[in-house]
Amino acid sequence: MANYSVLMMLFVLSHSFLLSSQDEGNTTSQPICPNSFSCSNLNYLSFPFYTSNNSACGLCEVNCDEVIPKIKLKEDYPSYDLVQVVQQGSSATIQVRDTYFADQINSNSCDSFMYRFPPNSPSISYSIYPGSTISILRCAKSSQLGAQVDQYFGKEGEYYSFQRCIEYSYYYTYTSGYISANPNIPPPCSVVDLPGNPLSRLPKGADFNNLFNLLTSEINFVLQVSDDCQKCHAGGGKCLDENQEFRCEYNKSNMKKVNANDNFLFAENPRNIVIKSALATIGIGTVIISIVLALCLRFKFIRRHKTESYINVEAFIKNHEALAPKRYTYSSVRKMTDSFKVKVGEGGYGSVYQGTLPNGNSVAVKLLNELKGNGEDLVNELASISKTSHVNIVSLLGFCFEGRHRALIYEYMSNGSLEKFIYNRSSPLSSSQLEWKKLYEISVGIGRGLEYLHRGCNTQILHFDIKPHNILLDQDFCPKISDFGLAKLCPEKRSVISMSGMRGTPGYIAPEVFSRNFGGVSHKSDVYSYGMMVLEMVGGRREVVVEDEDMSSMHFPHSIYKQLVSNRNLGLRGILNEEDKERVTKMVLVSFWCIQSDPSSRPSMSKVLEMLEGNLESLEVPPKPFLFNHPKSPASRH
Repeated sequence: MANYSVLMMLFVLSHSFLLSSQDEGNTTSQPICPNSFSCSNLNYLSFPFYTSNNSACGLCEVNCDEVIPKIKLKEDYPSYDLVQVVQQGSSATIQVRDTYFADQINSNSCDSFMYRFPPNSPSISYSIYPGSTISILRCAKSSQLGAQVDQYFGKEGEYYSFQRCIEYSYYYTYTSGYISANPNIPPPCSVVDLPGNPLSRLPKGADFNNLFNLLTSEINFVLQVSDDCQKCHAGGGKCLDENQEFRCEYNKSNMKKVNANDNFLFAENPRNIVIKSALATIGIGTVIISIVLALCLRFKFIRRHKTESYINVEAFIKNHEALAPKRYTYSSVRKMTDSFKVKVGEGGYGSVYQGTLPNGNSVAVKLLNELKGNGEDLVNELASISKTSHVNIVSLLGFCFEGRHRALIYEYMSNGSLEKFIYNRSSPLSSSQLEWKKLYEISVGIGRGLEYLHRGCNTQILHFDIKPHNILLDQDFCPKISDFGLAKLCPEKRSVISMSGMRGTPGYIAPEVFSRNFGGVSHKSDVYSYGMMVLEMVGGRREVVVEDEDMSSMHFPHSIYKQLVSNRNLGLRGILNEEDKERVTKMVLVSFWCIQSDPSSRPSMSKVLEMLEGNLESLEVPPKPFLFNHPKSPASRH
């Protein structure tokens, strides 16, 4: 029977192949693009990346045949060495090395100062990761230039001058972001943005007067695919940019509108056409094929239960049975959620449903998507939270691991996540309950939870995903840290840990987690994320790389730091008295200390709490974080 099944499967596949070949011969349809492809030490990459033999499948070509993979962001731009890639949804953060630019820097060529970043297109934008550039003035040489430059930098005071080039003079301040925030430049000058080294990477005693010392050939880009291009790709089409206009192209014979409101056409996925044709050819063998499919499904089910991820999780549960919370069957999970009736949240991990335990206590049941790697997300949650007991850490009450069903059962937080209160401060509910005193108490509570993870457990726990979405609020608005899917346990409590790949959410990730050039990864990486979150609580806006047309959120940190230094009113809503002003000022000061680019300059969480709960007079104003020296995308100024 087994041999007969194999023969039948070969028969089906051969017919499918013939139909696919016929279809390709009769039309000019796009190739069937792979969902992802393996690329050297970068693991698997997906759209918008593509390999040279799949040119219709993406926007950025990657050559994986080289020892160091090469990437070409645009047709008329040179290739870069591709060092690191982190993909999340429609965006990707990449680190590249421009070898040609490196040669220019090493040879002290003035052509270095003519560097061009790839411009945005209707299909994809290329933003520079914060802290990866420096802004300088490029001025045509003239006799009146000195006085004009002195006047421009008058408020800043000290600035640097570079005069080695024949045609242009260059002026800059390296740490203050002054040029980015002061667009009224002298007439013979223009602003130039160049790839720049972070302060932590410069050698001790570096000569700031030599502009070449401040440049770097390693650049961090954030790639964002446009909504139109995402729809086009999802429909099997190819994204094209013609005269700065977006166009989705596909085989006309198969084109159809996905949405009546769309102004471009999509094609039906050719993979679906092949499958439909294949099924049509085997209609006469319905009974036999049903038997074959039943055998295949049975084989797949058995194999799935023997996968490495399943074995990995089961082994962990067995070895930590004494510490693990109660294990529930899937039928019990269905019963406690009334067949998943009330959904209260959703994210990349899966969905969250409200449920009730037999004793009447409300719970939140998180149904996980497919296991990551060897079941790391589920193991991390069980390993991390089973070792904790703190008022500011969410309690894990149970879990389910049964075949393909995986769930985590937490105490129910009636007020949901902190995120919704940050962005809806004007609503009647949040304005009456989350006044500055409450926001301050929440920031202190989160700090206590993080200090406990870093110092209060037998095993140090680094969270690596601190953000408002992962802070839950109970009925009294007591904050609790949740979602330990990216956490890392450090039994030896080392100051610096080794870590492959990148963890976290863009906008909250510490620079050293993305690029080791900024320093070693440690508990200070959580401190950075905490600082970004507190700054977001103060500003009520998300601190991420954005498009040029929406720069207000990127200007906020710079403007509030400037007001802080000049001892002016911070210009924030809801500050009703001196106590509120003191709380907000402490939150701002502490957040700027936490987001220093150099990890060694950030305080520990114990010090953070001491600063938040101590006297305002004892707090020093921190140096301006290098992260905010450049709030605008360089491409916008060329």
